[in-house]
Amino acid sequence: MTVRTGRWIAWAAIGWTSLYVVSKVHFALEGRLGVTGGPRVAPEEYLGYGPGQVALAQWGNAASGLIIISLLAVSLAPVRRRLWRRMLLVLLWVCAAMAAAGAVGMTGGALLSDRGGALFGAYCVVWAVLLGLAALAFQRRGQVPSAQEPE
Repeated sequence: MTVRTGRWIAWAAIGWTSLYVVSKVHFALEGRLGVTGGPRVAPEEYLGYGPGQVALAQWGNAASGLIIISLLAVSLAPVRRRLWRRMLLVLLWVCAAMAAAGAVGMTGGALLSDRGGALFGAYCVVWAVLLGLAALAFQRRGQVPSAQEPE
């Protein structure tokens, strides 16, 4: 993977994550649980929330998406300090792992039950791949220049 390809992957991951943020903002504004393409949310699921808490939870999810976007954007900058690079790399891999867990959970749940959510499961598969490739590209950009592929 070249440096240029790695940057495009990071931008693709930013765009893909933005779709999640938009979905969560939409659900927060409507005060609904769930996500676009996700499993059906049973009415009794709302019983555990007080007034305004559903929207607050969705705003929190939107904020987590914005944090992921921020990490990806920082990964595009020349981070030279070893400690900062390592911390960012760990956080990028954690984001990829969380998206992969979501992909397994959503896709598995959609295939093994009638709750739905296959569309969001597929979204999470692509998301995990993009985040993993962006983390890998950032990791490779930090290696010794002679070990990197040419642009």
